[in-house]
Amino acid sequence: MTRILVAILMAGALLGIDLAGVKAEPNLEKRSEKALLLAGEILTAMRAELDRNDVEKIKDQLKDFEAAVDLSVDSLAAAGKNARRNPKYFKRAELRLRELLRRLETFKRDMSLDDRPVLDGVLDHVGKKIDGLVEATLRGA
Repeated sequence: MTRILVAILMAGALLGIDLAGVKAEPNLEKRSEKALLLAGEILTAMRAELDRNDVEKIKDQLKDFEAAVDLSVDSLAAAGKNARRNPKYFKRAELRLRELLRRLETFKRDMSLDDRPVLDGVLDHVGKKIDGLVEATLRGA
């Protein structure tokens, strides 16, 4: 499983995926998946900035990360499909967001104590998006 995720991330890095490229995807479900791949790539890039101790760059990347997460969830909502009857992409997004949330929490633990509050808002935001996807799946919205 880990090898597959690494391969997907590397493929995305080679293709040079950016937010504008993701927004250009006409299929909303695929746009959602690509946005989550982009969020994962941004998180990987943030790790490199953490090694350099560049908190300002991390703050900029967090904005892009949050935008990619929002694009993913908004794309699923715009698809107009009933999440209860067609849960495939909603569940995929939920699971991927949970993985990204775990990675963010690990990232926060690796940061210095003074810099950790930078991530609090993003962690809450991603948690709310996960809750929204679960609720949509359970209620069929």
